[in-house]
Amino acid sequence: MEVVRGQLHDAVENEMGRRVSTGRATTSVLRVTGSGPRSSAVPPPYSLAYGGLSVLSKDEKKKKAMDGSNAAAAEELAVGCFVSIKTTLGDDFQGQGSKGGPKRNIRLIKTNYIKELSYLGLGEDPLDIKNCYLDLNSLRAREESAIRQAEAECERIGVGVTNQAQNIFDALSKTLPVRWDKTVIVVMNEVRVSSPYLPESVSGGTPAANDRVKKVLELERRRLQTRGGVVFPKFWAFLWNLLLWFIKKSRRKQERNMAGGGHAPPPKQEEQQPHPVKDQLPNISYCITSPPPWPEAILLGFQHYLVMLGTTVLIPTYLVPQMGGGNEEKAKMIQTILFVAGINTLQQTFFGTRLPAVIGASYTYVPTTISIILAGRYSDVVNPQEKFEKIMRGTQGALIVASILQIVVGFSGLWRNVSRFLSPLSAVPLVALSGFGLYELGFPVFSKCVEIGLPQLILLLIFSQYIPHLMHSETHVFDRFAVLFSVAIVWIYAHLLTVGGAYKHTPEATQLSCRTDRAGIIHAAPWIRVPYPFQWGAPTFDAGEAFAMMTASFVALVESTGVFIAVSRYASATPLPPAILSRGIGWQGVGILFSGIFGTGNGSSVSVENAGLLALTQVGSRRVVQISASFMIFFSILGKFGAVFASIPAPIVAAMYCFFFAYVGSAGLSLLQFCNLNSFRTKFIIGFSIFMGFSIPQYFNEYTLVKGYGPVHTGARWFNDMINVPFSSEPFVAGLLAFVLDTTLHRKDSATRKDRGLPWWDRFRSYKTDTRSEEFYSLPFNLNKFFPSV
Repeated sequence: MEVVRGQLHDAVENEMGRRVSTGRATTSVLRVTGSGPRSSAVPPPYSLAYGGLSVLSKDEKKKKAMDGSNAAAAEELAVGCFVSIKTTLGDDFQGQGSKGGPKRNIRLIKTNYIKELSYLGLGEDPLDIKNCYLDLNSLRAREESAIRQAEAECERIGVGVTNQAQNIFDALSKTLPVRWDKTVIVVMNEVRVSSPYLPESVSGGTPAANDRVKKVLELERRRLQTRGGVVFPKFWAFLWNLLLWFIKKSRRKQERNMAGGGHAPPPKQEEQQPHPVKDQLPNISYCITSPPPWPEAILLGFQHYLVMLGTTVLIPTYLVPQMGGGNEEKAKMIQTILFVAGINTLQQTFFGTRLPAVIGASYTYVPTTISIILAGRYSDVVNPQEKFEKIMRGTQGALIVASILQIVVGFSGLWRNVSRFLSPLSAVPLVALSGFGLYELGFPVFSKCVEIGLPQLILLLIFSQYIPHLMHSETHVFDRFAVLFSVAIVWIYAHLLTVGGAYKHTPEATQLSCRTDRAGIIHAAPWIRVPYPFQWGAPTFDAGEAFAMMTASFVALVESTGVFIAVSRYASATPLPPAILSRGIGWQGVGILFSGIFGTGNGSSVSVENAGLLALTQVGSRRVVQISASFMIFFSILGKFGAVFASIPAPIVAAMYCFFFAYVGSAGLSLLQFCNLNSFRTKFIIGFSIFMGFSIPQYFNEYTLVKGYGPVHTGARWFNDMINVPFSSEPFVAGLLAFVLDTTLHRKDSATRKDRGLPWWDRFRSYKTDTRSEEFYSLPFNLNKFFPSV
């Protein structure tokens, strides 16, 4: 080795015309590491080599000289030389320094493997050390990240615990935040599970948290027992690890023997990985089964009540004048809708899907109700009060008949069988347009009184987004109660404009939208009134109107399916099993039956705006929505108090809709994480269904606005509604197209299934295939024994 180094040194001196030595070279040098003592700067016995030669800068050389190591005495070569190296393993490769040009390779080689080194001449392109270096900062950052990840993984490993205890800890960590405290498992920082880790060993925390941990622990222990939760004995584990060690060693040997001559293979660059797929939405403060403290839960429930008032007031405000009613009838209709919405929300959260979904009035039924209002048999009624009651009774009969559709489809399991064909791909347009399709209720209504709507929009944006972003507080006051803060401020501001005379000389339409005293329901509402069944009289039935209302009920069924999926997402629950979705549709049908019995004048479906509020507050607790249902019932009985809140101007409500509907639409877009967006089949189904979902209803709505009737215009008004109403609904059109295309344009192979996202939802096809389903969707009072889900 010394002879080779001496020959190479002389050859370089002759070629370069100068002596190459430490301290006299004006650039970085290529250094061949000998077999003598090595500097601590290069971990022995390796040398960082460029083409088999180590690259050192002047700073590194000075550092080596200051360290006093013997490496400074080693022979050095000028940058740009061309050398040939033969190793003891039979490798024969060359190294050359060059400036610019293609990407270079860096190779690590043991110096005692070098058998022969020959100098071939000076390279044509000397190496520019500024363009050839290792990013040490990036390497250190990666090292620190790996250390942090390893430390986090170590904290998940219990010390002095059994394998069964570790398995229980790992199982609990899938759904709950857990940590070790010596041999005790601490769940949610309040509940403690001690050895032998049985449900009886759970202690501490609130009663609700304690019961939840016991329930999850029992499920996980049962699952571990059925799957053989205990790991191999230590002896077999030792043999297994030994086998893995031999396999890894043999692979390394094969890779070393298969390495050929020439340049080393290009270094493998770190690949950028996409964000991981989450079947449960993270960063939710309170999920479906974890209620917030009572004071906070009550305020959040009141906030849900305020949000659902928008639809509750807008629909009667639009329908009652056409029905012949006045402010008194409007106040009674609002009270009835509130009362029935409270009952339907309670039954949905207790016995339906058990999701935190508010069941309220729906715009889907409005066109059919208008057709009933325009029916010829009511045109001869002169008395407005009598006409209102007769139309209301006709609407009641149509709703009672229409409720049978959802009751039968839901409780018979028919919708369960249909929804099993639903994939993440076909659910994207359905859920997305359940929110985005309501764009007409956002800015168009908000713009009717910009001086009120714009401050509401800006304040809600500041309270919910910017203040939490700037403060970094853990209390979540402003973002969680942004609706209460912004509505209170803008409502007071609107009232000051009203009493100050800002709208005295404005058009009537502006006064109706902007003034806080033009709703007319505060004076008309009774102090105390309990809505009761058939309060408008016995319902009347018409076959055509019943069929038209059943069509609207089916459209509402499809729309509610999309909103249910969005609610499950924002409640941090798992995707809805088809059996649970079908059960929820059945109870929604019962809610429509109550609407017909009590006489709301409108059918029921899942509230889209309240689904968006779950995302804004990041609280998906079931208890919060149940409290809001209590507020609905309470303020529907105390009419005067409820009328005060119901007098909020419509532009304030529309400004909030801009947030809530956007959140629901984005929940649909989030399902794209399960799909293959590089597939042209996926691109076509998503793009075509969303485009047509906007385009077709736009045509139907514009046609109706210009002509006064829909594109389908025959002598039978009920038949016109059966065609015009479905195709005027954006989520219905988009969801139907995506469902048909996804189920017909596919091949039965694994690649297409992955493109559709089916592998991610397969374990939720049945209620019993995932243990979390029982935690989120099981019926209360142990009713699952009598009404099992499949």
